[in-house]
Amino acid sequence: MVMLGLGALCAQASPKIFVASSLIDFAEQVAAEAEVDVTIVAGGSSVLARQIEAGAPADLFISANQQWADNVAMDQLLMPLFANELVLVSYQKDVVAIDALPQLLGRERLAMADPNHVPAGIYAKAALEHLALWAALSPHIAAAQNVRGAARFVQSGAAAFGVVYASDAKALDLHIAYRFSADTHPPIRYWAVNYAPDNADIATFLAFIQSDEGHRLLAEFGFQPSE
Repeated sequence: MVMLGLGALCAQASPKIFVASSLIDFAEQVAAEAEVDVTIVAGGSSVLARQIEAGAPADLFISANQQWADNVAMDQLLMPLFANELVLVSYQKDVVAIDALPQLLGRERLAMADPNHVPAGIYAKAALEHLALWAALSPHIAAAQNVRGAARFVQSGAAAFGVVYASDAKALDLHIAYRFSADTHPPIRYWAVNYAPDNADIATFLAFIQSDEGHRLLAEFGFQPSE
């Protein structure tokens, strides 16, 4: 039997890619099509950033906003990757005039990611504030730990409506009742921090995203190439 030291075991471990929860399906498909041996770890961008700050061994971090990526960038440059869209989804497959949402909601819940920490929730709050709806809707918020959790609230019927990314609506086959204009919230951009620039699998993963095949996959999963 050959005994491997801790250093050898660590060297054999596949690189870890920490991704915002909205990216889990896309990231796993990229890894499969790019044929790289990586481990995908998904969660809210804020949660993952705090884990990295605490010493979690991330080789690549893809955040759903620039702030959380910048917080843990250390000496690495941030890389803009692609974009997303904010939408209102409904359990009953309604089409909504957004100004009527408080009346339509009644005593039901409006799902979104935590608006205090999670990028999707921060974007959602900004959009509703811009539309002068936050004061009326905030008492009805069902806050989730991440945007995929918010989308699942609507999918299960636990919330009548939810504000999520278009990619999450597509992933869970949710009905889009309203699309928020891009001028109602800060631009939704995903940013990468590469802690292992010499790792071949990480380099291949990022190069695939920026390729024509990667752009095809972005559209398939409901994302948009960065302008």
